[in-house]
Amino acid sequence: MMIDTMLRHFVKDDPGQNSFIYRYHVNRFASIVGILCNVMLFAVKFLTGLAVRSISITADSFNNLSDASSNIISLIGAKLASRPADREHPFGHGRYEYLAALIVAIVIIEVGISIFRDSLGKIRHPEVTAFSWAAVVLLVLSVLIKLWMAHFYRTVGRKIDSTLLTATAADSRNDVLVTSATIAVLLIEHFVPVHIDGWAGLAVSLFVIWSGFGIAKDTMLPLIGEREDPDLAGRIRKIVLRQKGIIGVHDLIIHNYGPDRNMAQIHAEVPASMSLEEAHTIADQAERDVRDRLGVQTTIHIDPVETDDARTKTARGQLKSVLRSLDSRLTFHDFRIVMGNYHINLVFDLVVPYEYSDEQREQLVYEVQSRMRAASPRYHCHIHCETAF
Repeated sequence: MMIDTMLRHFVKDDPGQNSFIYRYHVNRFASIVGILCNVMLFAVKFLTGLAVRSISITADSFNNLSDASSNIISLIGAKLASRPADREHPFGHGRYEYLAALIVAIVIIEVGISIFRDSLGKIRHPEVTAFSWAAVVLLVLSVLIKLWMAHFYRTVGRKIDSTLLTATAADSRNDVLVTSATIAVLLIEHFVPVHIDGWAGLAVSLFVIWSGFGIAKDTMLPLIGEREDPDLAGRIRKIVLRQKGIIGVHDLIIHNYGPDRNMAQIHAEVPASMSLEEAHTIADQAERDVRDRLGVQTTIHIDPVETDDARTKTARGQLKSVLRSLDSRLTFHDFRIVMGNYHINLVFDLVVPYEYSDEQREQLVYEVQSRMRAASPRYHCHIHCETAF
């Protein structure tokens, strides 16, 4: 509730008017909040670490400083991502947000490496940590602040579906664990005559590095090209299938050019008896519906399907039974019959799972051809194997 109030007060744009501008302003607000909180936490922890001569507290403070620098990078990335499409970048600049998240991950990894070096020095030359209940109280307060920040980033990130803010929320949650470990070190060294500060700093550094690599992996996936979002894909299929006259869809491919910037292409099956003009009209309406409801620019390829021929219906049914007996995951499309002098040619695309090897595909094609020929000696299958996108 408080976060919604903050957004209404500080981000006054209408989210439905220009989603890219609204997205930038929300990102900017979240980044500014993060910079202020992280700089404050850095100052408190750094001074506390110097006062009690604790490398783990000092390391934790620089982790907060790296978070502040990450917020600045996020702010710049969000600004660049909000730029409209132009002649050189007709699909917009949305991927800058992914690049900004990747830079944030690199900064986190670099800070973790620096902490690792300092911790090794503390292990070789241990120093007595000066205990202070005031330091413990300050660190507990910092944990509470980081808990709120994690909740803040996660809530705001969900509102605009931001990979960057979601990663920042995970980083803040990690900071809660790191600072909690630092508090535990202070208490243990106060009550037990051991020196584990350097080892704790080492653990903190490894955790920070691991977190950085995790964020890097998450942000690189959309840059490299990842599998379509199942929810978005399902909604696109549902909208297209709603059009009267479309009896099936396949070969959906979604291209991502940044958060909320998707383009799609899909094949829609219509009865072969339908006129070209009518099929074109239906495809145009489906493209408009997907764009208006989901904001996805879509191109629809029309595939004619024979629905009235009894021989085609029989062959399709036989093929379905054969594929179901071989692997329930197998599907087919673009099925048609071409009559020959001696054969009934069955031409279709066979969709197989990704884990099928080339040898397995060859064996599968052979099995399908053999079983269809057993159903009718005149059947001759022309099969093109493919994987679903």
